[in-house]
Amino acid sequence: MKQATMKRIPNKIESVVIRRLIDESPDTSWLGEYSNRPTSEYSIDRAHSLDCASVALNADKAQTTLENARGTVAELQALEPSSDTLEWQALEDAYYLLDGLVDEVKECDCGERGDMERGEYRYFNPSFNYVSSTGKIQDGLTPEDVRKYTLQDYERTERLNRGDWCFLGIRAEAEISIPSVSAPHISTLQTIHSGGLCGIESDSDKAHFAETEANELAELREQLYALGFSKRAIAIAFKPENIRHKDN
Repeated sequence: MKQATMKRIPNKIESVVIRRLIDESPDTSWLGEYSNRPTSEYSIDRAHSLDCASVALNADKAQTTLENARGTVAELQALEPSSDTLEWQALEDAYYLLDGLVDEVKECDCGERGDMERGEYRYFNPSFNYVSSTGKIQDGLTPEDVRKYTLQDYERTERLNRGDWCFLGIRAEAEISIPSVSAPHISTLQTIHSGGLCGIESDSDKAHFAETEANELAELREQLYALGFSKRAIAIAFKPENIRHKDN
């Protein structure tokens, strides 16, 4: 008498999910870095508002111009034969006026009402994409470019800190059921997932998300095929209407 053989239930793809995960430790150095000391003249002093006279882009030039003017007045005054003349006194008045302006032109006029809060870093240093570790401008850029791009990166980093946007990771997952050899009616669930891609900006355009998701799904397909699932089973599980999206 032949012993009855139990038909083995095949492995099954139960579900396919595109999962978006919060990237908790993204590398943001390409945007710039906070520090207690500036690394170049293009660093942003967060203790002052961006339009404060102490950090104004033209403050150094204005100070240099005033210093040169003060020096010229001193030279003209030295040419006067006597300190009793009206010309000498006018130059004296002009000298002290310029002397006061030299000090005032870079004085804080914002009351130190910048973005820096207690316990935070004072400076935001530009990315090495713009300046070297010694503060030298990278080839092809101008000082105006560095200031413009550093300010843009600083404002974006501040919005990141406020939670206006974040970095995400995307991966594709498949939950598969594997029947027990001794008890085929009992299955074990396992999750197979793609390698995933992190560092995606949450406000990226839809096309970027769609491309990334497609790449992750393609990788997951290959893994399932390598595990022995048929192309037909994979095609059914990967129909658009069968793929779910989860954010966590």
